[in-house]
Order: sequence, then structure tokens, then C-alpha cells
Amino acid sequence: MVVYIEYFLIINMGINMLVLYLALTTLRERISVKRLFLSALIGTAAAFLLPFVKYFTVAYKASAALLMTAVFKNKSIGAYVWRAAVFAGYSFFLGGVIGGLFNLQSGAIAGASVYGGSAGAVIPFVLGGGAVFFLLVRRLFISARERRRKRFYYRTKLVIGGFCEELTGYYDSGNKLYDTSDNTPAAIISADVAERIIAAQNPSAYTLEINTVGGRCSLKAFKVDKLWIYFGENANIIENMTVAVADKEFKNFKILLHSEMTGEERF
Repeated sequence: MVVYIEYFLIINMGINMLVLYLALTTLRERISVKRLFLSALIGTAAAFLLPFVKYFTVAYKASAALLMTAVFKNKSIGAYVWRAAVFAGYSFFLGGVIGGLFNLQSGAIAGASVYGGSAGAVIPFVLGGGAVFFLLVRRLFISARERRRKRFYYRTKLVIGGFCEELTGYYDSGNKLYDTSDNTPAAIISADVAERIIAAQNPSAYTLEINTVGGRCSLKAFKVDKLWIYFGENANIIENMTVAVADKEFKNFKILLHSEMTGEERF
């Protein structure tokens, strides 16, 4: 069988980058394209030299994996070890499915596999690799969705009396809550933020009636002095704004902005 070295290097480089990307996105780490390329290059160089390694091949492969994952910034030893373990796990399963498909194509169903056992030994690797491929596609879709969501995150600053705090705001086109007393749009703040405001300022609260999928309900609300919504170096400033209090704590953001509150073109 003829093996073209340039094809081998290109394919190996691509697989390395794919597995590294999968491992980093699984751990929700920031991805540097330069470091990703350098790490994949180290892996490809190690794979190129592998045929010349006669002894301790397992240790050689493990060292290459550790070196590849060391290229990225490490917050701690534990984070580095965890990244290396996830990378090694994905590499193992992906290598298994590639080897399994190769054996199936080569007639392993009727004979012995290159792993030294029967063709049935290939099946777990194929299933494992298929599962990893499914997780990879799922992770890519989740990452793409998170990137789209980040476009709707805004840095905000809320002021009421002596209380001032910067919050992460999320623009929700579906939030059309209005304060019917003055017909102004209302934002919704996380329950933990409301607790801090009430403890510090004890604002005069009232009730807002809202319609939800589950039916009609009411939320506690009060007025804040100002809300800054930043976009770049500029900011929209909304005065005497109504905020309703959510019945739970928001995770990725702390204030749900009204559909008419954000965007440079809206003010």
C-alpha cells in the first residue's frame, strides 16, 4: 500500500485540531487559534516520528499528548491534568472508530482485526467512536448557540439611591413587559440582585401583572433611578425605570432587558 506523506500530514493535522477543539469546548475554555494550530502541529510531528520509535511507544504517545495540551494557558495543575485527560479520552475513542471502520472496510468482519482479536472486538470501538461523534456535533451546535447568545449580552450599570452595581444584561426580544401605571417598558432583574437592592435601599414596591405561557401571574416591581446600557464606548441611559423581580436567580446574566431598551439604533 502506498502512503502519501503529504496526505498523512494534512489529515493528521486536521484530526488533531478537531479533537483539541472538542476537548477545549467541552471544558468551556477560551480557544486561541494560534495555540490550537501549534498544538496540532506538535501532535502531527509526533505522529510522523512514531514509526521510528521502537520502544516505550505508549509513553511516547502520552508525552506527546501532555506536550500538546501544555501549549494552552493553564490556570492550575488540576485544570491542565483535566484538559489532558479529556483530550486523551477523545483521541482514544476517535482513534478507535477510525481503526474500526478501517478494519471493516478491509474485511475484518470475515477475519481477524488488527487488534489481534475477532471482528466483534471492533464493534465497541465503532459504537464508542459514534457516540463521541454525536457528542462532537452536539457540542458544536451548543457552542454556536452560545456564540449567538453572546451578541445579546450587554454590560449595564444600575443605580437606585446609594446602590450602584454593574450587571450583565441580556436583550430579550420576547420581553414586552410594560409598567401600566406610566406605560413604560420594564426590565426583569434576578432574585439575588433584588435582595441586595431591597436590603440596601428598601424601595417602595408594587405589583405588575404579566401574561406567561402558564397563565397570568404577578411580579413585585419598583423604580430605579438610572440604568446604563453600554455598547462599545457609548451607553444608553434610562431614567426612572421599572424593574420587576424574577422569582428565581438568573445564571448567565442578571437583568433581562426589554425589547425596546437596547441597541444603538433604538435611542
